[in-house]
Amino acid sequence: MNFLAHLHLAEQCQSHLAGNLLADFVRGNPDQQFRQDVADGIRLHRFIDSYIDALPEVLECRRLFDTDTRRVSGIALDITWDHFLARHWTQFHPQPLTEFVRTARREVEQFSDPAPEQYLATMARMWQQNWLEQYKHVSTLERALQRMALRRPRLNQLAACPDVILAHYPTLEQQFFVIYPQVSRAARQFRQQQLQP
Repeated sequence: MNFLAHLHLAEQCQSHLAGNLLADFVRGNPDQQFRQDVADGIRLHRFIDSYIDALPEVLECRRLFDTDTRRVSGIALDITWDHFLARHWTQFHPQPLTEFVRTARREVEQFSDPAPEQYLATMARMWQQNWLEQYKHVSTLERALQRMALRRPRLNQLAACPDVILAHYPTLEQQFFVIYPQVSRAARQFRQQQLQP
């Protein structure tokens, strides 16, 4: 899952939104770096990532990628899931996507604790360029993967992933509707455990 899904799941779980976004930029024990609610958000994000990576349906989707692109298929699929979530947003949330993004941005930007520079720079670009709403367009999915391939040479195979995604688009879309509800249920259960004394 990428930024949109993590925000959506965090909101469903009443978890700290900025904490859930911070997780990709923080290493080690979050309790030693952040207050409890933020650390819990980081842990929820990490749980979601490990849960989805182990799902049989996701492993099946990764097999659609050839030997050259399979190594980066997890990253490509994370962005693909955000694309489908944005595209089918009304099936998962009562609030229009534009409104959800506006509310999420307001909450995330209230977080003023010290944060990694890379997180701050990425968040600034994400809000300014309106990534979350743009995810619904296939062209945005393609551009995002190509930009990542350019920025990070060791992930250069991401540039070839849009062709794979488009070739298997109906299958991936169908799998999204199987995968996302499972992730949502598991995230809520994990969050309930976090809240238990």
